[in-house]
Amino acid sequence: MARLERIVERLELKEFQLRTLLDVSKAINNNVGRDELLQLFERLVKEELGITRLSLYERTNGWARILHYGSGDRDLAIDAEQLFGAFMDIQTISADIEGRMGAFDVAVPVFHRDKPLAFLLIGDIDEEEQRMSPVVKHLNFIQTLSNLVVVALENRRMAERQLQQERDNRDLELAAQMQRMLVPKDLPHSHRLEAAAWYQPHRQIGGDYYDLIELSDGRYMACVADVSGKGISAALLMSNFQATLRASARRIADLKDLVTHLNTEVWASARGERFVTFFLAILDFNDGRIQYVNAGHNDPLLHANGQITPLHDGAIALGMMPTLPFLKVGSAALPPDGTLLCYTDGLVEQENNHGIAFEVEPLQHGLRNFSAAGAAGLVSALRNAFEAHRGQETYLDDIAVLICRFRS
Repeated sequence: MARLERIVERLELKEFQLRTLLDVSKAINNNVGRDELLQLFERLVKEELGITRLSLYERTNGWARILHYGSGDRDLAIDAEQLFGAFMDIQTISADIEGRMGAFDVAVPVFHRDKPLAFLLIGDIDEEEQRMSPVVKHLNFIQTLSNLVVVALENRRMAERQLQQERDNRDLELAAQMQRMLVPKDLPHSHRLEAAAWYQPHRQIGGDYYDLIELSDGRYMACVADVSGKGISAALLMSNFQATLRASARRIADLKDLVTHLNTEVWASARGERFVTFFLAILDFNDGRIQYVNAGHNDPLLHANGQITPLHDGAIALGMMPTLPFLKVGSAALPPDGTLLCYTDGLVEQENNHGIAFEVEPLQHGLRNFSAAGAAGLVSALRNAFEAHRGQETYLDDIAVLICRFRS
């Protein structure tokens, strides 16, 4: 009879275990909340299995205790990061480490694909009771149940992270679309002016900008700019800068006043945490002059009559200080059949597989040998030279190039 009773008891235990696993699986499939799943796990282990002391640690960015009962705050000081490395499988807690782990009997580490996810400590409060400890009796099942619950929590976390990444990617793509709308595709041209440009963001969105704005009376405003840093915040600052420039270009005629206003706006937006290097030129075909301000930017190159002149007069980068400590407006002749080449540092700082930067010399070579091909032809020649230099290396930074070709 005793043997039959043991068989019946084992069958009942197996039936209970299967039913329990089914209930937990249903809860997971029904996508119950994290807290509800932990509460179900606690009820099953505590009430159904009779485990009287438990602490469950979960690892995300670090170890944190997410479930406990049957003990005070003694096990709060447990260093799960240190102890987890000592337990690669179910381990009984020996006397030499019991003091560090509180009054627990067994440690159950939980792995998934060799990645540590959780650390379970269980024990009995009534150690004097004459019966088989439920910790011993249900140990393997507790391990199975713990794995099921912890892996479900990890899968939920990964799914939420993937969903957030998809949202971020959609937001990033929307930001990229908006930025592409802000970068001018159709540049103004006339019988006196031909223009072409090249824009290459380092990632999906960038912090470089170029523009060519037709003003009045045969004047044009050419500009190129670069926000310090990369990513969405740089792109947002540049978008705001572009909107401010376009709104102010026709309202503020004086070049000094315009640049001073732009500096104030960048400082108000970034508070010195970011700045904008900026080159702005007024092309006046009636007077035959270029007036310009170079605010901490790479010197644009003016090519005419076989000579190349860097345009460097100006100020410090915009937004570095609330007021500009100095500001000088530069001036140069607007030569017939001349070429103005504006660019950002992503062009000249690009390295090849030997760590050698592109530098300015290929730009000068292009101006001397390909200006006659027109603005678009010069852009094409520069891109070909740049890509041959870059090879298989990734883009190091955003790139913006604006070329204005003056016709006689």
